[in-house]
Amino acid sequence: MRAGEAMRGRVPQRWTRHLIWVQVAWLALVFGLGGWWVSLMRSQSGRIAVLEQQAGLAAPAVQEQWLRTQRMLFWEGGAFFAALMVSLGALAVLHGRDAARARALQAFFASATHELRTPLAALRLEVEGLAEVVRPGHEGRPWVERMLEDSARLESQVERALELARIEGGGRVPVQPVNLRAVVAEFVRTWRPPPGRPVVVRNDAEDVGVMANAASVHTMLRNLFENSVRHARPGALGISVRSEPDAGRVALVVMDDGGPARGLPGGLGELFSPGKDSAGAGVGLYLVRELMRRMGGDARFGATDRGFAARLAFEGEVHDG
Repeated sequence: MRAGEAMRGRVPQRWTRHLIWVQVAWLALVFGLGGWWVSLMRSQSGRIAVLEQQAGLAAPAVQEQWLRTQRMLFWEGGAFFAALMVSLGALAVLHGRDAARARALQAFFASATHELRTPLAALRLEVEGLAEVVRPGHEGRPWVERMLEDSARLESQVERALELARIEGGGRVPVQPVNLRAVVAEFVRTWRPPPGRPVVVRNDAEDVGVMANAASVHTMLRNLFENSVRHARPGALGISVRSEPDAGRVALVVMDDGGPARGLPGGLGELFSPGKDSAGAGVGLYLVRELMRRMGGDARFGATDRGFAARLAFEGEVHDG
């Protein structure tokens, strides 16, 4: 199934269910108040009718007045509730159109990014083949390295866009017991830094089991590593990954030595909230935080005196018995 087809029929805004429940509660409150108002008016009108009879008014006149009051309550109350239902219906129609438009845009977004994966992968392989022919020192080598860097960046952006579409569309993140050190080692073995940028990765994660999704952990590590490379000072970069206890859970700490503490905004990790000096769109760290939340953990970001740090807290592996 294509990514765009998998996204159809889903409302991309995860707050929609909460909004519906709020609207239902508000509607129940309005109808409750309206019913209470009608009941109160009927009760008060009945008392007025009794007082008028006690005051010596003729019974037919009192009865006519009581009937007029009932008709007034019926028509005014009915008109009020009819207008309310019409306005709610109009809002529902507008909301349905907006949701359908959002679903269509998201399906197109997911389908387009999915279709880009194959040609981008082919382009990267062709450029890597060209890099084997154009050796260092050749006058065209800088252009080849630039193409390698740009193709890698494009592939990363497409993968990030696909993951964002899946997350925002309510895609599940199934978890199972995984070995944290093995998952990190597998990612480090396959990850490649940009051409011409030396990066030394140190894997100090322990052989400990956590409840996670291996593919999602790879996605988070890729986003964090690329974030470190993008924002670090020029030159060699060191990235360390270690694990440690965290209040009954297991924390995976990813740190770099890319420079002293940089000003980090309070909304770091929110969608489309990049750092002050960032050239990115603010998607990478948002995906890290959302994937951790979907796996039952949490993510925290901060700056150290040497660079940037991310702390990913996983639930420990559950043992039967």
